[in-house]
Amino acid sequence: MEDPAAVWYCFAPPAANHMTSKTCFDPMGKYEIYQRSTCATLLGTVVFSAFVGCASLSMPWQDNEKTSIITPKMRISAIQEIGARAADADAQEQQTLTEQLATQIQTEPDPLVRRAIQEAIAELPTPLAQDVLIAGLQDDDLDVRVTCCHALGQRSDPSVISALRVALETDEQLDVQLAAIDALGQIKSPQSVSALATAVNDRDPALQYAGVQALKSVSGKDLGNDVGAWRQYAASEQPEISLAERPTGWSPF
Repeated sequence: MEDPAAVWYCFAPPAANHMTSKTCFDPMGKYEIYQRSTCATLLGTVVFSAFVGCASLSMPWQDNEKTSIITPKMRISAIQEIGARAADADAQEQQTLTEQLATQIQTEPDPLVRRAIQEAIAELPTPLAQDVLIAGLQDDDLDVRVTCCHALGQRSDPSVISALRVALETDEQLDVQLAAIDALGQIKSPQSVSALATAVNDRDPALQYAGVQALKSVSGKDLGNDVGAWRQYAASEQPEISLAERPTGWSPF
């Protein structure tokens, strides 16, 4: 059965990374995996304990908090620690951490964990991290896509405008569209104005209002809340976009 995360995160693992898709990812090295032999071992323990009385019955995991199952909560905790130490890491370590997270997200089935990965990778100022965030705009989980929109907006990099524009124009979820508008409003560029024209020309009042607020931010102008005035402004600021600049799909890896 195909891993759902692989639908969007289908890039090859970085050459420097030794992990494979079958590797259990543990970036912090804080969770050990214990392989218990067979049911016979457990049965033998139970039989032996029965001889000394039910009161003294002791299962093998009662005195050992370590488990062979790495839960989503454990994975999220380890990922959050990566994000917390990203700012203090040098360039080489930041690249290594990015590669680890990029490898993990390819096979991560839990959307909560994928969201945590995107939040952590947003703290890493590497080109690969930005590529993973852009790929996340096509994740099948709404919250992951919203998270990626916000993270890309915070980077204020004009090179992500076309990806955010695609999210605004093609995503069917209002929350993602609003997040893309907010992100575009943080990137001061003529291309942002062009992309935001989609919002003010939409029939949805929520998109119109969000588009007006974003245009105020990127333009430094204040035409009030007159949607018609902002439509005219956006139309007058439309830059020429070549075919080479038009995004055709996102598989940046």
